[in-house]
Amino acid sequence: MFEVNGTYANRKGEYTVLAINPPKMRVRYTEDGSEAELRIELQARIWENIAAEYESKAASRTARAAKRTAVPTANHYIKVISVPALDEMTFPGWPERVVMAPPADGDIKLQSGDRLIFYALETQTFFAVATITGEPKTSNPKEYFFTVPVETADFFPLDIDAVSSKLDKGADIDSVELESQPRFKRLRLLAEAFYPINEDDFELLAEALTEVAEDEEDEADDDDDEFDDDDD
Repeated sequence: MFEVNGTYANRKGEYTVLAINPPKMRVRYTEDGSEAELRIELQARIWENIAAEYESKAASRTARAAKRTAVPTANHYIKVISVPALDEMTFPGWPERVVMAPPADGDIKLQSGDRLIFYALETQTFFAVATITGEPKTSNPKEYFFTVPVETADFFPLDIDAVSSKLDKGADIDSVELESQPRFKRLRLLAEAFYPINEDDFELLAEALTEVAEDEEDEADDDDDEFDDDDD
């Protein structure tokens, strides 16, 4: 995979391969000129992951652009959920990547292309960005472990654009100011409710969550690099 004078990257940054002496190789980092001995097998996995992320992000940007073009009137909402067991990233509909539509007699009407920011009541954090990707399917809420007093409801499929690994690691409610929901911090929020926000507020939250997710990935890869250094 690696070649002398080839340029690659890991979570520390871009580097050039100076010499290859299996099972390790010597590299020089582009940003600060420092050199390091890295294990080839581990760096190959990291480089493959980074390349896959580049492709995934490019595909996601293309998909989001297509969705915006196809649905220029997409709406933006904060979706409130309750997760009593904070150590488990599970709540109704999440494993199946679906969201239950609000009651038909309400003001909120979901459609394909709408964008959602998930908010957890227990941790008071925004933790995921999602897009509704298709038409709803009518099902019994119990199939998705919802405890609501109805036998049928509509469920929309979701594409998760960014997510924090843990609920309490998301964007804290006190870290953002929402122009379209200025009293959000003081509202008596209800689980499974939807709160409309404007596109600017949505992008503000989405950017904050994307940074959180990327920081978590960097920390995880730094741990891998430290483990690699310990083997030297």
